[in-house]
Amino acid sequence: MRRVSLVVLVAVVAVMLSPVASAAMLAGQFKNRYGALEIYDPQSKLSFRVNTPRLSERLPPCSTYLIPHFAIALGTGVLKDSDSLVAFDPAKHPSSELWPASWKRDQTFDSALRNSVQWYAQEVSTRMGAARIQQNLKRIKYGNADISGGLNNFWMSSSLRVTSFEQLDFLRAFRDGKLGFNPRVTKTLQEALVVERTPEYTIFGKYGSCPMPDGSYIRLAGRLRRTSGQGVWCPALNLDGKSLADFAGVRLGIVKGSMQELGFIPAPPPPLPAPAPTVAPPATTTPAVEPVAG
Repeated sequence: MRRVSLVVLVAVVAVMLSPVASAAMLAGQFKNRYGALEIYDPQSKLSFRVNTPRLSERLPPCSTYLIPHFAIALGTGVLKDSDSLVAFDPAKHPSSELWPASWKRDQTFDSALRNSVQWYAQEVSTRMGAARIQQNLKRIKYGNADISGGLNNFWMSSSLRVTSFEQLDFLRAFRDGKLGFNPRVTKTLQEALVVERTPEYTIFGKYGSCPMPDGSYIRLAGRLRRTSGQGVWCPALNLDGKSLADFAGVRLGIVKGSMQELGFIPAPPPPLPAPAPTVAPPATTTPAVEPVAG
């Protein structure tokens, strides 16, 4: 089974490199996996790309769609950040053996966003209704804005499709407050999207996974910001693979490794050298005492 992953992140730009020259360098981060990557630098207006045709391909957003989904729900008052708890009803949302334990409990929008809880997103879809979702997706120009696949799964290997470039445009406009959402909504969602926080930078992101006709596919959307506040970077990645487990150790690593290659975030310190082995002193043998005749 094949999976694909998209990563969209944002961070700070510190150096200037040729996009063409850097493409081959960044491709090495894939380690023979098939995928595509763009890193956009808002400061220099440069983009660093690997496999542009793939970045232009419209693919299902999978659970990365929950960013605009919950933004619309919060912005229209269907969800309230102070009162978004929905009780888990196993009769209404029967679980499957594939569900993680984190899904089988009551959820708020931030826990559902972090854990890609599909039943919660479906509940929100029902509350908003097709007309309101359709209207807002067209307003914010999110992909093809096609929800004809049904309220329960139009974002999962169904009718809604978006390119990596379109997701980057959405995330940048959302972060910059250009989509008409209350700034409180933007801030609330961003805090729910923290993937990794270090002293040097914070990664905000959203993973998503979809089964495709010839296999399956994963995405990650978000941004990376330097703690110093010097700026932001906007990366987007999608990647083929066989399963969620196949992606777990590599999807974020490719983005971080590429950011480090470009000098946008610091590389991890080299491992300390192994201590030299201790050489034991040679064993000494006490000479035998020879009897002496008197």
